[in-house]
Amino acid sequence: MPASKPTFTRAHLAALAGSLTLFGFAILLFHSLAGGTLLAQNPYDSYLLQAQNWLEGSMAIQNGEQYPWLELAIFNEEYYLSFPPVPSVLALPWALWGGVVPSNLIAALYGLAVAAGVYLLFWQSGKTPETCAFFSLFVSLGSNTFWLSTSGGVWMLAQLLALAFCVWGCFFWLAGRELPAFFLLALAVGCRPFSALLAVVLFLRPVWGAVRKGRWKHLAAVSVLPALVALALGWYNWARFGNPLEFGHNFLPEFMREENGQFSLAYFWPNLKNLLRPVLLTETLDLSFPTFNGFLPFLANPLLLLWLLALIVGWRKKQLDRADGILVGCYLFTVVVLCLHRTLGGWQFGARYLVDPFPFCLLFFARRKWEAGPAARGLFLAAILFNFYGAVYMLNA
Repeated sequence: MPASKPTFTRAHLAALAGSLTLFGFAILLFHSLAGGTLLAQNPYDSYLLQAQNWLEGSMAIQNGEQYPWLELAIFNEEYYLSFPPVPSVLALPWALWGGVVPSNLIAALYGLAVAAGVYLLFWQSGKTPETCAFFSLFVSLGSNTFWLSTSGGVWMLAQLLALAFCVWGCFFWLAGRELPAFFLLALAVGCRPFSALLAVVLFLRPVWGAVRKGRWKHLAAVSVLPALVALALGWYNWARFGNPLEFGHNFLPEFMREENGQFSLAYFWPNLKNLLRPVLLTETLDLSFPTFNGFLPFLANPLLLLWLLALIVGWRKKQLDRADGILVGCYLFTVVVLCLHRTLGGWQFGARYLVDPFPFCLLFFARRKWEAGPAARGLFLAAILFNFYGAVYMLNA
């Protein structure tokens, strides 16, 4: 964290505006190549469907059998959305509106929120406008975040919104504003439950403050909103499935048919092998890579490669500390848990699940003096090109 409160200068304003404009322009170009789909309603926007059913007084998805392409849980002969409900809450205004809902535009706006949050996270840590823009665009354009931002499907909306809540939560946490920080992190859990690990790690600070300095009132204050969110999520799960921890995925037909269910040690090695698959060149110099269950994360998410190199340099110079170890351990633990899932995200470009724990990587760079050199900038530009290529490639895959 910076020694003093950072100042948001005109240079920062220009860099932030430029970063967001560049991201928006890339989204516009993609949807133009897709045939003008930016304002289209995505048929996989299950959150809108859930919001519409709420407005009709139903927790279940009425006539769920009419949506065989959606991941709907079946419980007591009723159909339910099998994802945490926070994105559906944000879909309520669109459901009330009642017109054609631009799901793809909503995904792009969530991606824009990620880009802005990453920029402000690094600004809060005292970085230059160039470094803030570097990381903002590396995450939003130079990683799987970009492909996610091109589609208003249920899976993409969940990941984007969770990542946006996480990076904004980290921004407020770095600013010492723990009340909004932990509220946003609790909302992230209501999008992607794996976000809970980041919330727990950051929550150690107010807990430590209460133990060491007797700040029990502060601890209670920052706990109220997350507790209310947790209670609301638990009640909603209990009301549907009789279990406060069950969001519905265990009742998806695909997992109920599986001998090992949704999570199992049996999935670990096959999934890990999928994450080691390279991108190859054919005899005609055409790129060849799998589009199901991911490939080597360093390729579509080379921010992780930059992090690995920074860790090696820090280790050799003996500049790493316990906090760095915790951040690395949390990222690796998340990867291990993700590999216990039956799939690694299914049909996709890159390895989209590995975007979820990005905040651990970002906090590593945010808490130290670091500026992008020529090699890092080259990697950054290659990442943007490759991910734009990947997003367009998936149009025809």
